[in-house]
Amino acid sequence: MDIQLSMSHLFILMLGWSSIAVPVDAAMHHVSQCRLCHRCHLGDTPPDGSSGISPDEAGSVTVSNIGADFTTASSTTDDVVTSILSRHLMKNRARTLSQTSGDAEGIFRGGTGAITAHRRKRRTPVYDPELDPTVPIQFKPSSYRPRRQTEMASLPVCDECYGCRQNLTLISESTVFLNNTYTSEMGATSSWIFRTQTNVTRSGEAVVKVYCLPVPKRVGGQPPTCNPLRIAEIMKLLMALDKLSQDCGFTDLIPRMWLAPVFGVLPGVGYPIDWWGLWMEYVEGISLENFLYRGIPRRLPLDTIADMFNNRLNKTRIVMGAIFDLLTSQCDRHAQNLFLQEDGNLKLIDNESCLQHMWRNCGFDSVMVPTTQKQEIIRLANQYVNKLPTLTGQPQIPRFDADPQLLLDYRCYLPEGQEQMGTQYPPPIDKCLRNIASMAPKEIAKLYGFPDVRVAVNLHTRATDMITRGYEWAAKYGHPQNAQAKRYRFQPKCCSLKINRTHFVCGHAWKPSFELPLGNPFTGREWDKDRPDPGTYVGGTFPEDGEVGSNVAEASASTQSGP
Repeated sequence: MDIQLSMSHLFILMLGWSSIAVPVDAAMHHVSQCRLCHRCHLGDTPPDGSSGISPDEAGSVTVSNIGADFTTASSTTDDVVTSILSRHLMKNRARTLSQTSGDAEGIFRGGTGAITAHRRKRRTPVYDPELDPTVPIQFKPSSYRPRRQTEMASLPVCDECYGCRQNLTLISESTVFLNNTYTSEMGATSSWIFRTQTNVTRSGEAVVKVYCLPVPKRVGGQPPTCNPLRIAEIMKLLMALDKLSQDCGFTDLIPRMWLAPVFGVLPGVGYPIDWWGLWMEYVEGISLENFLYRGIPRRLPLDTIADMFNNRLNKTRIVMGAIFDLLTSQCDRHAQNLFLQEDGNLKLIDNESCLQHMWRNCGFDSVMVPTTQKQEIIRLANQYVNKLPTLTGQPQIPRFDADPQLLLDYRCYLPEGQEQMGTQYPPPIDKCLRNIASMAPKEIAKLYGFPDVRVAVNLHTRATDMITRGYEWAAKYGHPQNAQAKRYRFQPKCCSLKINRTHFVCGHAWKPSFELPLGNPFTGREWDKDRPDPGTYVGGTFPEDGEVGSNVAEASASTQSGP
């Protein structure tokens, strides 16, 4: 409670509000008429039949049904957009239109010379999705933009209000897992993540991610940056990824997502939220990082962790996760983005860093896919893989224990005697890969709704490599591709854990190599430090493939223009 109060006070001071004391009206305000509301009642009318000031009385427009604009399950909801959201979106769009008309008016005010100059330059109008009638409301930038602080400054601070549709709770609240208590991470993102109720999921619960909330997540931190145009692009990417997951049979692995408005207040602060958010089905469990390293009040006993990885892990989900991460070129698959459930099932979350849409210099990077830096880090340790300097000037020493995440290696769960997946994919995935490989990138972009054709090209290339040349070839030589200094060799697999006093070791004979590729592991370029490079081989070369592999690696190096 102390933290919440301090957040509220800091936020009020940040906006320049000198006091939260305001005259109390006899009638209860609608949440849209409060700059802060400390207790928001659910529903369109005040509780217990008490009188209230409706948004219509305050000059808002009529209610519109958002369901009419949607055609897919991933972008539908049963909620109704209240008048405050309609008014808010209309104001944002009116602001955009007025800016456009103002620019045109300025040209005419400049006189004949200005008009002549304008005609001579023949500028191509800059595309604005806000003005495009073919862009659905869920992909309009204004749908993710909060009200301006100047519009809210004159509104009262309300002890109570009505009009909320969701009771939002912080996702960082504690969770009980295997009879141990964990505090969920707030996450690296600056966006806020809440747990709330919905009738879209069978469980009746959902997680909603809200962008552009002008309140820092941590006391003393900075409010998140807000780029509604970029956010709308990411939402389009995620809806395309959701459709792809359905088509390829990944729905047990990837939580369902949809876009819908959010009507609630920020817990502990009371800031009204009345714009769109990214909704996801609620996933039971905790992150793998929380399970392994951050148990509160203590980490689970080693034998409990060993039992989970040796006996409970869902082997099918691990293989499916490795396929999904390579196919979609995931670049941020680490332990925080893997959700573990008590029965050993896995869910993959935060999947937007894919297909080089956000990270142009990353081909793929996942703890579940060999040849990647993230998998090498769990094998050898971060300081060793990243070639960090030491106080003594001596080279870093790799880890000699076994990280439980080594058992996320799909090769451990292939049919007995099989060391490679090749092109032996589950039937739904096989069909999906062949379908994607048979289409042109423009057709793929249109089918799934990707924000640009370049992303569809990356998906088409990867699917083609995986179905024609096999999984391992695509991981070694396929595109999108990492820079040479970030392309690691396949290592022997470790498929079971054994406790050795205070740490884990591999439960069977295991002789990995400690070699690293030459070059800077951060930039992917040549080594540029004032100490010797610990690397010993050219990244992206695989001796087990012989001369054929060398030729492919040389061809890849010649066409690679950057990291």
